[in-house]
Amino acid sequence: MNRILPVIGITVSSSMYKGNNSSILNLAYSKAIVKAGGLPFLIPSVNREAACESLALCDGLLLPGGDDIDPSFFGEEPVTNLGKVNPQQDDYEIGVLNKALEQNKPVLGICRGMSILNVALGGTIIQHVGSELKNPIKHHQEAARSVPTHSIAVVENSLLHDMTGRKTNLRVNSFHHQAVKLIPSALRPVAFAPDGAIESIESVDPKQFILGVQWHPEELNDTPSQATLLEGFIRACRANKKRLQ
Repeated sequence: MNRILPVIGITVSSSMYKGNNSSILNLAYSKAIVKAGGLPFLIPSVNREAACESLALCDGLLLPGGDDIDPSFFGEEPVTNLGKVNPQQDDYEIGVLNKALEQNKPVLGICRGMSILNVALGGTIIQHVGSELKNPIKHHQEAARSVPTHSIAVVENSLLHDMTGRKTNLRVNSFHHQAVKLIPSALRPVAFAPDGAIESIESVDPKQFILGVQWHPEELNDTPSQATLLEGFIRACRANKKRLQ
């Protein structure tokens, strides 16, 4: 059967649910991918090898939000305010990501997914923004997930700038207490919160679609700039699909 829609692999975490070890993913990710024109394909963390093999069925990869990243993956000890970590999940997602990059598949990292991108390519993470940023704003909102609560400044002539309608300022939602710190040479920062927190990173190679955003565009799908961001990701995945046909 000739597929029409690009297939988007989404990594899925494991967690206990009603006494069972279960695969857990917020439904908003799949709904947003469908709305943007893609077909979601969930990749459970059964094992790293099986997950990497699953990428052969996918035209792009989405790394979703989730728990904190174990600081051992970027050479640090845990700070007092570190949240729940799952090193097996970190290892699984880094492995899947590296396989996707080897195959030159478009990658979108959301919240924790952006941190995974940064760490996998050699960067580090602020373990708790309240401890490391001067005069931090509220990065973990109590408002509904669909409500933007703070502004970000977007770098012009960036992939993010193009994908959000060439806007230099956006309003985003925010559900994190970790943030990108040192950025590897393969990536560059392209959006900042008012307190200096890095809100988006992307590949320095314009031919390679790698984008990380700290907020949750899948929850802001009725916001034009966020809808076009997801649609732009799907377009890149569709182009990758055609390239390989």
